[in-house]
Amino acid sequence: MSHMEKIRVLVADDEYWSRENLRNLLPWGDYGMEFLEPACDGEEVLERMAQEHPDILLTDINMPFMDGLELLSRMQTEYSEVVTVAVSGYDDFEKVKGTFLSGGIDYLLKPVGREDLEQVIRKIMDILEKRRKQKEREDRTASVLSDGAFSALLNNQLYGREYTVDGFDSQMSGNTVALIKYYDIADITEKSDHDILQAAWDIKQKLLQECLEKEKIQVFHYTQKMSEFIMVGNSDHQRVQEFAHRVEEAFPVEQYGPVSVVLYQNDRQSEENIWKNLGKIYRELISVLVLRPFRRVHSIQFCTETDAINQRMTPKSMHSRMDEEMLRYLREGQNGSIQKLIFETMGLEKCVEAGWTYLEVKQLIGRINNVFYAYVRKERPQFQNLMEESMETADYYLKCLNARELMVTLNIMLESMSEKEDQRQSDSVPDLMDQIHRHIEENYPENITLTELAEKYHLDASHLSRTFSRTYGESVIAFLTRIRMEKAAELMKEADRKLEAIAFLVGYDDYHYFSRVFRKKMGISPSEYRNKNVQH
Repeated sequence: MSHMEKIRVLVADDEYWSRENLRNLLPWGDYGMEFLEPACDGEEVLERMAQEHPDILLTDINMPFMDGLELLSRMQTEYSEVVTVAVSGYDDFEKVKGTFLSGGIDYLLKPVGREDLEQVIRKIMDILEKRRKQKEREDRTASVLSDGAFSALLNNQLYGREYTVDGFDSQMSGNTVALIKYYDIADITEKSDHDILQAAWDIKQKLLQECLEKEKIQVFHYTQKMSEFIMVGNSDHQRVQEFAHRVEEAFPVEQYGPVSVVLYQNDRQSEENIWKNLGKIYRELISVLVLRPFRRVHSIQFCTETDAINQRMTPKSMHSRMDEEMLRYLREGQNGSIQKLIFETMGLEKCVEAGWTYLEVKQLIGRINNVFYAYVRKERPQFQNLMEESMETADYYLKCLNARELMVTLNIMLESMSEKEDQRQSDSVPDLMDQIHRHIEENYPENITLTELAEKYHLDASHLSRTFSRTYGESVIAFLTRIRMEKAAELMKEADRKLEAIAFLVGYDDYHYFSRVFRKKMGISPSEYRNKNVQH
């Protein structure tokens, strides 16, 4: 029984007035309950069980055909999940004892009064709530184990290893796979007190209850990419489209941020078991995902649409010419010309309005980074750390579909490299920088951006970045990354914490990205660090 559904109450009594008394004693709807049409005897109750699925049964002891004690005994054997209460006009100890031996939780004497009935109902509600929480804990545990096994299966296929996983049931046939990706997963988990396991459970339940029809479907949380969920099942083309639109409705952008749904279907009867091709299918889904609009809106895509999407391709000769021009401007210190080239000529400033895909933006940022990095490494090595941090930051904002922060990052990088030494020695604002420093230390798991910091502390983003770097000898992003890695290293000493969960706890929803950053900062991989430092 879902806690969102009404609790269903069935009364069995051969006396009309007794049935009506119980119907009218309480405002059942105020208790979140639905009072079903009463039954006249035990046989009628058993006939109706399969259709009406009551959660509570209040039954008279003395009824024709099948008395209350026999009914209670049958209920305990055949429908043990139903909470049962006996009602009788006889204050007889043997019948009271029989009630409890037959599985009833309480005993009411006729005529039943409101206070006595309320007391029993409160007791029943406590029982049902404890059962619900226990079942949710059990279901959540099973869900986590299933997600882990699924993720291991998919990872093994993706990396070319043996993909048999003990304890994982992959026998269900299917012709449909859907990738559901959330871009603001860190914000979504705030609804679950930053508990990724609870958040994953909540999202899965929402997908199953609000987005899928009653059919044999499996939904998994891909633990290597905290923001991704995979649905596997059988659906025709129309139902698949309906599913995608229900996801859009169930997860509004205003509350959950943008969501992508990428759908794969194979109706060929001769196709191998879909699980054996899951790695290949996942790669196809990801290859389509990068063609979604670079906008913070929902997106629905089909794998069959890959060839139908026409990208705005710039000739390679023009790429080369603009890259050479960018390099020349860098050498000449023409910051304004570089900005005009990137944001206006190359079109990055209007990428959202022009309908660019994620891939188009990623490719352009990659070209810009390559030119900048080559210039810095050869001619201004003192900015190499800044360049690497900016590249990592730009990559992060790409993943979030955040065009605004992406352009802020590029501007700050340009302005920092074009600073004169006398500018770099200007007065700072120590007290304000100290506040920002503490804010980052206290809120490191959150999505901290320069723009938001600048707005919060009423500073220009570029000025904030320069002043923070002068004050502490490292950039905002470098400090944030260092704090996250130090916290992650501390958490890794606890053997019972999964590395994927640790990555999320310190602000990363992509474990592979976290692992890359951790290795760069700490010199070894997360798993190697844990093996050396875990507390046994």
